[in-house]
Amino acid sequence: MNPQPSEQLIVPGININVSQKKTGSASAHEKSLILQIQKLKQLNASLELKVELRNSKLLEIVSTNGKFLSLIAHDLRSPFSSIIGILELLKLSLKEFNKDEIEEYINLVYNSANSTLVLLDNLLKWAIAQNTEKTFKPVKINLYYLLLEEIESLKTLAEQKQIAIHHKIEPKLNVTADLQMVKTILRNLICNAIKYTNKEGKIIISAVENKQFVEVAVKDNGIGISAEDKMKLFKVEELHSTPGTHNEKGTGLGLLLCKEFVEMHGGNLLLESEAGKGSRFAFTLPHFI
Repeated sequence: MNPQPSEQLIVPGININVSQKKTGSASAHEKSLILQIQKLKQLNASLELKVELRNSKLLEIVSTNGKFLSLIAHDLRSPFSSIIGILELLKLSLKEFNKDEIEEYINLVYNSANSTLVLLDNLLKWAIAQNTEKTFKPVKINLYYLLLEEIESLKTLAEQKQIAIHHKIEPKLNVTADLQMVKTILRNLICNAIKYTNKEGKIIISAVENKQFVEVAVKDNGIGISAEDKMKLFKVEELHSTPGTHNEKGTGLGLLLCKEFVEMHGGNLLLESEAGKGSRFAFTLPHFI
């Protein structure tokens, strides 16, 4: 008597032979088959959930980026409109203004142009930073000399409001970090401190070392941040910002960029502030060993 042929069940990734030669044997194979089919169903359900979550995340990113670009476009139009308006006024009525009035208008144009440049610079860095594999290049950095460069570059901005900038950083303090990212972090935090500090105010920049990290802090005696406004910071879908003490404009993109760059280094960006009592922003970077 010829043996009955085996039946082959083909499931993606698994080939199972169900032999009908013996009743007991077939029963065992059926049980095994049922268990494997159940596992495949569970795996399929898990994959479907992952796909659904990923699609949801992609839709969220697209929606957030749309809002983000809309806010940026709006915030770029405002300062340009202001600059063009003031220059047009000066062009048509220059002879009617005295020296003090002309200087006031020039300062308004300068502040508006400077804030626009900072925004464009941050926007460019934000776009580049999305490809971290190519942009993140940690090297040995002397924090002391880098800070002196950034203070010098913002000297004119601080002098306009007669704000003194002091630092408490040792000349031999080194960190391991991406140079352009650290420059961006320092520039944004110092710019914000100038922006929200009243005339003749003070800004102090310090650093504390431990074995693994260096904590850098930028502290001012400015207008501070209310508890309500703190909750709005670091949200890409809102990009919250309030006018400075001389009505300087901003978008909130700078702080968002600082947070992302600090976290790329494995550090944290910390905020201590109270309305009317100034602010202290601190961030950590890996210590150079």
